Amino acid sequence: MTHAELQFIKAEAQFNKKDFTGAYATLQKAIKSNFEMLKSGFTGYKAFTDAEVDDYIKKALPADANALTIKDIMLQKYIALWGWGFDETWVDLRKYKYNPDVYSTWAITTFYPDNLGKTAQRVRPRYNSEYLWNVESLKKINGINTDYHTTEMWFSKP
Repeated sequence: MTHAELQFIKAEAQFNKKDFTGAYATLQKAIKSNFEMLKSGFTGYKAFTDAEVDDYIKKALPADANALTIKDIMLQKYIALWGWGFDETWVDLRKYKYNPDVYSTWAITTFYPDNLGKTAQRVRPRYNSEYLWNVESLKKINGINTDYHTTEMWFSKP
């Protein structure tokens, strides 16, 4: 977990509490922190100047805190976590139910036949695991159903 990721989580929480000014400031901090991580912690990345980061923020975010949307926060978080924070990204996608109003640039195009037209919510265990040694417990939670991996997660339920 990085400082940037924590700031994105904080911005989301502030937004949900209707503290748009706080969320806006924290979101800017999150984006700047991510750029700092890229230029100081990884090789092969261009050392972004402060002016370039500020220009990016001006283009990526609305000019006013009251115009901020959850989409602004979650898309920037998705960009920042791309490539290494995929677990957190997948939690967010499921938490917002793959909502195209939140993730407007993300689309599901193909479903595995066992999904029965639903999105994946979990990774199915490998065949040589619970499916061999824990069948009775799996039956209690419908874990042997072919579409079990599409069952909604606890954290995305209202």
